[in-house]
Amino acid sequence: MIAVLETSTEYSVLVKRVREVAASNSTRTAIAGPRTRLSYRELIDLVDTWAARLRTAAPGGVVALRVVDSTFLAPAFLAVRAAGLIPMLVDPHMPAVRRDAVLEAARPVWLMDVLEEPELVRSIAPARQLRPDAGYLGFTSGTQGPPKGIVAHERGVLAFVEWEIDTLGIGPADRIAMISPPTFEVVFRELFVALCSGAELVTADATVRADPRAVLGWLADQRISIAHAVPSLAMRWLAATPDVSLDRLRWTVFAGEPLHAVQVDGWRGVAPNSQIGNLYGPSETTLAKFWFPVPPDRQPGIQPVGRPLPGARLLPSDTIDGYFQVSIETPDGSFGYLDGTASAADQAALSRTGDVTIFHSQDLATLDAQGNLLIKGRKDSRVKRRGVFVDLGGVEEAASKLPGVILAGCVQRGPEAGGTIVLCVETSAGTSANQLRRELARTLGPESPDGIHTLPTLPLSANGKVDRRALLTLVEERAA
Repeated sequence: MIAVLETSTEYSVLVKRVREVAASNSTRTAIAGPRTRLSYRELIDLVDTWAARLRTAAPGGVVALRVVDSTFLAPAFLAVRAAGLIPMLVDPHMPAVRRDAVLEAARPVWLMDVLEEPELVRSIAPARQLRPDAGYLGFTSGTQGPPKGIVAHERGVLAFVEWEIDTLGIGPADRIAMISPPTFEVVFRELFVALCSGAELVTADATVRADPRAVLGWLADQRISIAHAVPSLAMRWLAATPDVSLDRLRWTVFAGEPLHAVQVDGWRGVAPNSQIGNLYGPSETTLAKFWFPVPPDRQPGIQPVGRPLPGARLLPSDTIDGYFQVSIETPDGSFGYLDGTASAADQAALSRTGDVTIFHSQDLATLDAQGNLLIKGRKDSRVKRRGVFVDLGGVEEAASKLPGVILAGCVQRGPEAGGTIVLCVETSAGTSANQLRRELARTLGPESPDGIHTLPTLPLSANGKVDRRALLTLVEERAA
């Protein structure tokens, strides 16, 4: 149960911070879109104008932002927060079933089309009330189960943004790429790392985001210096246009999935001047809580996610088969799950008591010799086959190292199919399943998969991660 705050301040902490930055950068470009540019002064003017229209709703109501033109996402988000309301981002390209499900769960007071001239529609259904100091309402990707609503902590967003600005040395000379889909929380890093530092936020058109052949060229053409990416999606971009040079890119920050050494090497091939960082943190802890700058002499295999950010703490946990379950304590975590969207077990795993959030994740990990956290999979990725445990993440890691493999996803079929393990790979031309099978049998032995499917493309979630639920459906359809 999420408590509702009875009082609201005039401005959110994010609005206050952006106003302070805008005051000393008023004529500088804040947002460079495909068709429009906004100065910091123009950004604040839009925030004030749009917030005045939204203040007819009581503080704490949810506003569903349908992001038609991402150039205007920042002023729309900040206007909602300035009005004491809670933004929930909706991608107009998301499947209708998911869109309807999240809207039904959120029960917004306003539906707002994010455009140069935004359209507002008042909801007919009884609106849900949340605490006005919540930063946003997000939903999990649904790749590991039904999407859960998460009420984020706005101060947690600002704490992360301030940390990243300081750690990466971000300032007005930087151009920050906004290439994440609106439903992926990385978009908040992109938005506010730029606007809280006086940098320039460069927004990609939806047609660029949707075309793997266009992204690297866009990053180069726009002279991007800071980019955030999901490893799977970045490898698809790289496979589509391997000859692009991103020589102006000085930091690439990966998150969302395990980062493999082969992916680090591939990215350094197109971005030779870019340092690489690896972030980790479940959505429940608000943005990210662990950080690892990948050194030039990176280690083989999966890269560590490093050490906790200031204020975060890794809680002690029992070790099973050399792994422990990742539990995180942080003052900057979420306020909890949205009522009605999480099971009793989910609710027990996430708690907010006083000023501290504790989240017991499903991720399994070890500490390396330097004390860095190394994620080794999930509890539900360690499956039993013929009485022997197999780590599906380990199979994916081994496959990712093989020549010709772009992406890999591993699933286990149900008991009616004998619990067989099937590896699906997205490969370059000339790579055969038989060749991969022989190599994996040699490296994995009894943990090698029962079958391998080579696919033109692996299904990815809206967030750019390998969608294992969709992959299992595909495997079952092929079997049928």
